[in-house]
Amino acid sequence: MGWSVEEECRDEKPNISASQLLTPKSEAGTDKRREQRVKLPTNYRKACKYAQLAVEEKRDINALLDQDRHFRTGRSIVGRVLCNLPKIDAIYTKLELATKEPGLRPWLARVLISELLYGSGRLVGSALPVECVRKYAEQLRALKAEIEQNFTVEFAETERQEEVDDPYTIPLHSRQAAFAILWLLVYSFAMFTLPFGAFYGTRHVLADRFQIEGFHNTCGSVLAAVLTVNIIIMLYAFRGFREVEEEDLPRFVRINTTQLSKADAKALLAKEQWFEVEEKFDSYREFLERVKTLGDKEYIEDFHFPDMLVFPNSAKQYWGKAVHLRDRFILQNKACLLPTYLLRPGKKSVVLDMCAAPGLKTTHLAALMKNKGRIYAVEHNANRYALLTQMVGAYGVIKTLHSDCLKVSDEQVPGVEYILLDPSCSGSGMLQRQFEKDEVDQHRLYKLGGVQYKLLSHAMNAYPNARRIVYSTCSIHTIENEEVVQGVLRHNGHFRLLDARKELGREWLNVGSPNFPGIGERCLYARTEDDLTIGMFVAVFERCPEGVVNETYTAYERQKDSYERLALIQRKHPALQEINEEDWRPEAPFAGKRKVTKTERTEHVPVKTEPIAKKRKSSQTVEQDEEDDEEDVKPFKGVSVKQEEQEEEEEDVKPFVVVKQEEQDEEGEDVKPFVKKSKKKDKSKKCRKGVSQ
Repeated sequence: MGWSVEEECRDEKPNISASQLLTPKSEAGTDKRREQRVKLPTNYRKACKYAQLAVEEKRDINALLDQDRHFRTGRSIVGRVLCNLPKIDAIYTKLELATKEPGLRPWLARVLISELLYGSGRLVGSALPVECVRKYAEQLRALKAEIEQNFTVEFAETERQEEVDDPYTIPLHSRQAAFAILWLLVYSFAMFTLPFGAFYGTRHVLADRFQIEGFHNTCGSVLAAVLTVNIIIMLYAFRGFREVEEEDLPRFVRINTTQLSKADAKALLAKEQWFEVEEKFDSYREFLERVKTLGDKEYIEDFHFPDMLVFPNSAKQYWGKAVHLRDRFILQNKACLLPTYLLRPGKKSVVLDMCAAPGLKTTHLAALMKNKGRIYAVEHNANRYALLTQMVGAYGVIKTLHSDCLKVSDEQVPGVEYILLDPSCSGSGMLQRQFEKDEVDQHRLYKLGGVQYKLLSHAMNAYPNARRIVYSTCSIHTIENEEVVQGVLRHNGHFRLLDARKELGREWLNVGSPNFPGIGERCLYARTEDDLTIGMFVAVFERCPEGVVNETYTAYERQKDSYERLALIQRKHPALQEINEEDWRPEAPFAGKRKVTKTERTEHVPVKTEPIAKKRKSSQTVEQDEEDDEEDVKPFKGVSVKQEEQEEEEEDVKPFVVVKQEEQDEEGEDVKPFVKKSKKKDKSKKCRKGVSQ
């Protein structure tokens, strides 16, 4: 006899003796069979090993997967096996594959069934174990449809049974009304008890400790009771306002397109008794108004993102129990999809997620890339890194790195083209923090902004192949958003800021602050009051073409040059300290031309003035001979020495202005002041002539 099918369906290194392998045939025939044997693909073999370790030995395989550098695409195979293990076991048992193929290892069969039904839909290679499973492909697909239908029915029956058994499980609106009445009773009880306690307690304290009796005692007691009543009313109103705000927000659910298509997802939801609202909207505001009126069993496709479905707030109870759908549908806020969609990496791209935990954006990037290419997910915190590895374990395209992203070099993540930076922030856009209205810690915001600036600058300069960077925070403070963007653009001319609304391609309501011209209008904000999701800020950067720098960098460098020139001039001429610094802005109409102050003019007057004593003598002589030379000495008549000095100083300034203009223009066109200067000398000569006479 030759090789049996059962022996061929074992692993490539079956644990059997040589006597079992050999047959009565010649040894030459056996050697020929060994040469013709096809090896099992490495991904299937390793996936079988890791899945068995995870289930039977209860071991954490994430560390083992990280250490195995040669096991890449097979990681997604392990994740699919573990996610769909109950269904795979049901199919394996119902097909009686263990009986039909006793030589096929159970865990290898599970891996091959998972890849055929929940993976790529085909098996690679022609090894005998692969051929064994491949011949049952049609039966496996039929059993898959039957098993999934049974799982859906069983889940619905379980849910209905829980609703029957649980006396508190009533329709959501009735339950909300019941809890509202309960809280009303609580506040009513407080309203009729606490004010009396405050009244009599205050009366007792005023009488015993402060010896206040009569009318003053009564006034103090009544005031205490009234304050207590007002406090209770304010608490009740605040609670009601908060509940209304939280309950108005819808539930966003993302389809895991690596597991099923959008059409399959909608068909599955129809089996779950959900009804799609198939309306089309021309305006984003119309879509938001329709979302607010969704029924308890309705859902609608999102206005911007096709793989995002919007459910009413009442659906949170359903999604909390839908364990069988958690690998296919992911609960994620709409705002969290803005950064990934704006990054837009193509298939087989190389992406770096610098602050990846918990991994929701990372897994969405993998879905957008069709699970092809490479995504490096970096996380520094140990606890968050453990959460990240658990989240992305089923995606073979994602490689996790437990490191500080500032220390990750281009050699560790070669060929990075797209970078997503969603760093730690104040979280002021999260719903809970928006409702609590805590006091803003400016010092903490300042430190966070510094760290964010450092991370974004590192992303722009450490990876020479990076083409696009998306920066996002779940904060609504400009110190973490627009100011960080402005800072990196001023100091990194090789990246420019894109218009995020144009990149998104559809209508969006909120942009950045108008206090940052050229920056605010190009960034996006998600606002809870408008977009019905958490608050988030997003900015998109792109590497500039060769020889081009961004406008913010150019303007800032020009401003720095002007300030440097001003500082140099002020060091040489202290009198220029009086110049207003606003006159040195690069956008000023006289940019590049220096304004001359009056103090500067008087200090650098080139015209020589006569001594004061000589002026006095000339004035006295002119008074004696005013009849002889009345026309020449008329300006000096009745004028004091001090006024004369001021007039001469004003006349002396005029030639200086013309000289300064001639030096700047180098044309020498205007010479009129010098004519006046010569006339003045002629007048002085006439005065001296009259004195001599």
